[in-house]
Amino acid sequence: MPPPLGDDDSCLLTPLIPASPPPLPPRATARLHPLPLLVGALFATYYHLLVAPAPSYYQSLFLSLGCNDTAAAHLRALTVRPHLAGTEANALAADHVVSTLSSLSFPTRVTPYEVLLSYPVRRSLSLSAPGHATTTFALVQDTYPGDPYAAASAEVVPTFLAYAASGSAAAEVVYANYGRTEDYAYLASRGVNVTGKVALARYGKVYRGDIVINARDAGAAAAVIFTDAKDYTPGKAFPDGPWMPATGVQVGSTFKGVGDPTTPMWASSEGCERVSVAEAMATDDMPGIPALPVSGRDGEEILRLVGGDVAPEDWQGGEGAPVYHLGPGPAVLNLSYTGNETIATIQNVISVIEGKEEPDRYVILGNHRDAWTFGAADPNSGTAALLELAERLSKLQTKGWRPRRTIILCNWDAEE
Repeated sequence: MPPPLGDDDSCLLTPLIPASPPPLPPRATARLHPLPLLVGALFATYYHLLVAPAPSYYQSLFLSLGCNDTAAAHLRALTVRPHLAGTEANALAADHVVSTLSSLSFPTRVTPYEVLLSYPVRRSLSLSAPGHATTTFALVQDTYPGDPYAAASAEVVPTFLAYAASGSAAAEVVYANYGRTEDYAYLASRGVNVTGKVALARYGKVYRGDIVINARDAGAAAAVIFTDAKDYTPGKAFPDGPWMPATGVQVGSTFKGVGDPTTPMWASSEGCERVSVAEAMATDDMPGIPALPVSGRDGEEILRLVGGDVAPEDWQGGEGAPVYHLGPGPAVLNLSYTGNETIATIQNVISVIEGKEEPDRYVILGNHRDAWTFGAADPNSGTAALLELAERLSKLQTKGWRPRRTIILCNWDAEE
């Protein structure tokens, strides 16, 4: 127990608190000048600005690094041949993307998938009516005089609707406007029976797959879709202008599902479980009836021979078009289509620019590569822009830039 405190407590506290040292003589007293402290504080505050340019510097540099010539060169390389998914030409287009990204020192890989694709084998369409000779449609898109790609056009896959059912139908024509559910409801209200007929509809308003599926649900035996000049040629047609020429045909998929039809809602990885091709083609996401696309010129030729009540004003064509009637008949279409649904290899190209501060958070930039024909506008204007973007980002890295988050550049296959 410590002794009690006395009247003079300092005697007990003195050993615990050392005495203050004597003051330094005047000549030993140190005085700190404020300028070095201020410089040190400013350096600590603005160090990151001294060693790294401001973000606006990189933004300006990014915009100044490239030119249209490089993007144009990529577009030329990607579109020199038609390149439908699953074809050799599309594999060569993938090689161009891979070589470009790899040359930029970005880690790049190709991820293949085995998926169900659709190609035409045989197709035919003829038109007949009482008192008229039978017309057999060529089902081709004409080239124009002096077309530099006329030879390459021979590689274009014939016009078709992917995943349409193989089969044939010979029946009277019913005109169904845009092929929407409300259009078929209107036909029913007018007493026009679609069952067993060939439904003729025009592109626009809804997805082509819905046009065919709505025809199927209305009882049609087959469907034909044409490109109406009213909607797709409001001005000068190509090559004199940008709009659809008279023999131009829109092709595309009629599948309404997501991804590979044989692996609904799961990835088509190697060795994965699949439904059979027959099972995939029998789902409600498939059209289930034979169908073909035709040009605006062929569509008008069919409509000239369709009788019945005159269609409403908003069902009519544009200037110079014949009067559109509802049918059925007397025009008869004889349609035949054989498709080849087959498992084919597609290739996604993936390239990664690792982030500096948050590498596990991703910014994904993507565009698809495959096309029904040459694909200059859709999709490869986008693929060319993606490659141009990659080249500029690579140049930024040589100037010290790193992205905060990881950037993943994706070039998809078989989007169409």
